[in-house]
Amino acid sequence: MKINISKFQEVFENLDPNGALVRGFGAAPTQKIFFRLDLLNAIEEYGIKLINSRESLEIASDKFLTSIYLEKHNIPTPKTIICENANDALDSFEELGGDIVLKPLYGSKGVGITRINDKGFAENVFHTLAQLNKVFYLQEFIEHSNRDIRILVLGNKAVAGMYRVSDNWKTNIFAGARSEPLELTEELTNLAIKAAKITKTEIAG
Repeated sequence: MKINISKFQEVFENLDPNGALVRGFGAAPTQKIFFRLDLLNAIEEYGIKLINSRESLEIASDKFLTSIYLEKHNIPTPKTIICENANDALDSFEELGGDIVLKPLYGSKGVGITRINDKGFAENVFHTLAQLNKVFYLQEFIEHSNRDIRILVLGNKAVAGMYRVSDNWKTNIFAGARSEPLELTEELTNLAIKAAKITKTEIAG
């Protein structure tokens, strides 16, 4: 990406329609993440309507912020601990039952997610990541029969849903899982809409 600051306004002042759909900004080093957030903020400064907004993307793309918002509003999620050094990560590994999922703070599609249920392996992984100055985002592993649920929310409506079914514990479609039909219940619909509102996303899923 190349941006000429003196010509930045020219790019956006004549857009028609005066808006853009933003899916996300992907996994990247921290400095690039902040730059991409700054770029979205600058685009909004010139009056461009972003769907989703920069604020909502900051919340939804950051697993720590997402966890804080969902916990505050009583949305059920796995037990989660975030820390910055290997010793705290090892203590957290034990606290979460010795079977955890380690995730990058930013990212999607299951990339970089690792299940750890061996203490020796945990020690090696945590000390290696500590040398790389990584943040540790740890969640308890929840048995789910290699299946989870994904629901698409548009505005204040849940419009579609699916089961994601895999041959292993990782249920991301990108990682090889397949989709199966899901009938939306009132409970699932309300939960999905509430989560989308909490994270301030107009399109979520």
